[in-house]
Amino acid sequence: MKTPHRVNYYYAIFLLLIGLFGLIARYMSDGDIQVTSLIPAFFGFILLFFTKGIKNDNALIAHLAVVLTFVLAAVVTYMFVKNLSADYIGTRKFFIFLVTGLVSYIVLGIYLAGFIDKKRKV
Repeated sequence: MKTPHRVNYYYAIFLLLIGLFGLIARYMSDGDIQVTSLIPAFFGFILLFFTKGIKNDNALIAHLAVVLTFVLAAVVTYMFVKNLSADYIGTRKFFIFLVTGLVSYIVLGIYLAGFIDKKRKV
């Protein structure tokens, strides 16, 4: 299993890239800029700075990373379900919310598995 700090690093990079993708794709298709597409990038930027603290076993930072990931997963899930309709399925927004939600829940599972492993070692 990957260590939580590496998972956090790759997850933060993923969030930065998916946010930039959403911004650029919106601009290319509609010709305007939707700043809300940068919300995942904002979370990724914060989580990127948490990587060193997680690597150094800082429990507060590790727990904050889990809380931020959970908040993002909950918001993405809400937005995914709220917009669910026949016109929505297959759109760019649909896939961005779907992929971000799935990755967020996988990362939450890895974080929790890391906490459980750490607790068993103590």
